[in-house]
Amino acid sequence: MRFGELWRSGHLLDRRRREIGFLIGLSAVLELAAGVGLAYVAGFAAVQHVLGGLLEHWPWLLGLAGSLVVSFVGYYFAYDGIFNLEHGPRLTARQMRVVVTAGFGGFLSHGGAGLDAHALTSAGCQKREASVRVWGLSGLEQGVLSLAACVAAIVLLVAGRSVPPLNFTLPWAVIPVPGFLLAFWLAERYRGRLCDRSGAPGKLGIFLHSIHLVRRLFLDPGRRHAGAVPGMALFWAADFFAAWCALAAFDLRMSVAGFIVGVATGMIFTRRAAPLAGAGILALVLPVTLWVSGAPLAIAISGIFVYRILSLWLPLPFALASLPELRQLGARAVGGRAVSKLVADGSKAADDRTADAGSTADGRPAADAGSTADNRPAADAGSTADGRPTVDAGSTADGRRTADAGSTADGRRTAGGRRIAGKPATAAGPR
Repeated sequence: MRFGELWRSGHLLDRRRREIGFLIGLSAVLELAAGVGLAYVAGFAAVQHVLGGLLEHWPWLLGLAGSLVVSFVGYYFAYDGIFNLEHGPRLTARQMRVVVTAGFGGFLSHGGAGLDAHALTSAGCQKREASVRVWGLSGLEQGVLSLAACVAAIVLLVAGRSVPPLNFTLPWAVIPVPGFLLAFWLAERYRGRLCDRSGAPGKLGIFLHSIHLVRRLFLDPGRRHAGAVPGMALFWAADFFAAWCALAAFDLRMSVAGFIVGVATGMIFTRRAAPLAGAGILALVLPVTLWVSGAPLAIAISGIFVYRILSLWLPLPFALASLPELRQLGARAVGGRAVSKLVADGSKAADDRTADAGSTADGRPAADAGSTADNRPAADAGSTADGRPTVDAGSTADGRRTADAGSTADGRRTAGGRRIAGKPATAAGPR
C-alpha cells in the first residue's frame, strides 16, 4: 500500500479489502496506544479502579449509542442543506443516505474532503463547485461548534467559575462572533473578484465562496434549506451528549458548560476531518482538555476511550456496507464523463471535416467552391448567374456557337473550319 497515494485520494473507496482491513487494525492500535499511554501517566491502578465501576453504570452506554443515532439524523439534514443550496447537484434519497452514512463515522473519508468531493463530482458537480461545498460543510461544522463553545464560555465567565481556566474560556467567549462577522464581510466583498483566478488566489476564492454558503445558511437559508443549521446543531448536541454519557458510565456528572468548553477545546479535528476518523489523536487530546476543565484524569481517560471506540466502531459496519453503492456511483459518473467526451470529440471532428470539405456550417458548399450561396454555379465557371453559358464559353447568349468557336451564327464552318457557305474550304486543298 502506498500511503502517499492513499492520502492524495482522500478516501478509501478504491482500496482493496486487505488494505481496508489493515487500516481498521491500525486505527484500533492507535486508539489503544493513546489510551495505554495516558493510563500510564494517570496510573494504571487508578484507571483499573475506574474501569471496575463500568459494570454498575453500564446503562449509560445505551444512551451513548442512541445519541449517535440522533447525531446521524442531524448530520444528514446539515449535509443535505449545504450540498443543495444555490442549485447544487442533486443526489437521489438513497445515494444521499449512502454518502452520509459513509461520511458520518469519518473512517472512509480520511482528511475531510475526499469522500464528499467524490460524491459531488459523481453527481455532476464541477471540481471547483465541489470544493466550495465541501469546505462549506466544514465551515458549518466548525462554526456551530464554536458558537456552542462561545455560549458555554460566557455562562462560565458570568458565573465566575475558575474551572475551566481563563485561557480556555476567554478565547471562546471573545473570538467566534467577531470572527464570523469579519469572515462574512470578506466573503461578500471579495469572493466575486477571485472566482475565476488560478493558484493561491483561486483557492482563496473557493474559501470565500464556501463562507458565503455558510452565511446563506445562517442568515437566509430559505424553506428548502432551513434544516441545515439546526441539523448541525442537533449533530453536535447529540455528539456532546454521547461523550457525556461515556463519562457518566464511570460515575462522573460534569457541569454542561465546563464539559462543552473542554470538548470543544480538545476537538482539534472532527471525525470527518481527521485521518482515520482521528484514531489516536482525539483519544489523546480530549482526556487532557477535559481534565483541565475539571474531570479526574483517570475517568476522563476511561470515558473518552469508550466514547471513541463506540463512535468509531458502531458506524463502521454501515459505512463498509455502503462501499458497493459508492463505487457504482463513481463508476456511473466516470462512464457519463467518458461518453460526453466522446460526443464532444466526435462533434469537433465532424466540424473539422466540414471545414476542410469547403462547406458552410449548415452543409451548403462554400462560395469558393465554384457556386454561389444558393448552390448555383458561380459566374467564373463559364455560366451566367442563372446557369446559362457565358459568352466567353464559345456560344452566344441563346446557346449558338460564337464565331471564334469555328462556326458562323447559322452553324456553317468558318474559313478556319474548312467549309464556307456549304463548299469545301480552300484552305484544305484539292482532294
